[in-house]
Amino acid sequence: MAPPPPRPAPAWLIEAGYQDRRLGVLRSGKEAEVFLVERSSGDRTCLLAHKRYRPRNPVKGELEGLGFSKRTAYHNDAVYRRGWHLRTRDQRAVDRKTNHGRDVTAAMWPSNEMAMLGRAWAAGVSVPYPVERTDEGLLMEFIGDDALVAAPRLVNAALDRPDLSQAWQQLLADLRRLTRAGVVHADLSVYNLLWWKGRVVLIDFPQAVHAITNPAASDLLHRDVVNVATWFGDRGLRLDAEATFVDLLRDLP
Repeated sequence: MAPPPPRPAPAWLIEAGYQDRRLGVLRSGKEAEVFLVERSSGDRTCLLAHKRYRPRNPVKGELEGLGFSKRTAYHNDAVYRRGWHLRTRDQRAVDRKTNHGRDVTAAMWPSNEMAMLGRAWAAGVSVPYPVERTDEGLLMEFIGDDALVAAPRLVNAALDRPDLSQAWQQLLADLRRLTRAGVVHADLSVYNLLWWKGRVVLIDFPQAVHAITNPAASDLLHRDVVNVATWFGDRGLRLDAEATFVDLLRDLP
């Protein structure tokens, strides 16, 4: 069977002769803030989300100067870094937490997210389209409307029973697509899922891992499945998280 054709960039995307204008903060988190960006060219406009990663070791006043509103706070990331395959010098610096090592790690998070979003998009997963890598992070599709209303996280979407069932079926289909592409989100929860116009959208992929290069991939997949299945199960859906995990595990490379 011939492979499916490459999934094209969305038709709404402006790719040449444009200007970008930042409109404000959409979301602020521990590792990054997401800014709304309006891209315009002639009489065409489109909205993008600019995810900007925080400096890991900011000097006094640097975060404020860059427009960030909160201090930097990162979780332990060793398990996600195991599949990066850095050069020996860089890996040694990362392990020793030297200044160079921190610079390497800071650069890898947005690079990894861009790469994993690209894999997910190519696999047909419902994710924001990754537009381009930037010096500070990445530009991607804004999930929301022209009135600048952003899609809510699934945890805040107040879905009724039919929509909950639909959301779970969509999520399960996307998890199958991800695992067949060898990708594990590795931090999946209802806080990293959006609900927009009857569609689940997966976000926040910096910690995503590839099953071939990261030995913890199956454990991370199990945690992902249990996290989301427990939430849906608590809201009345009859789910078997372990059976779902075993089924998905068969698709991992």
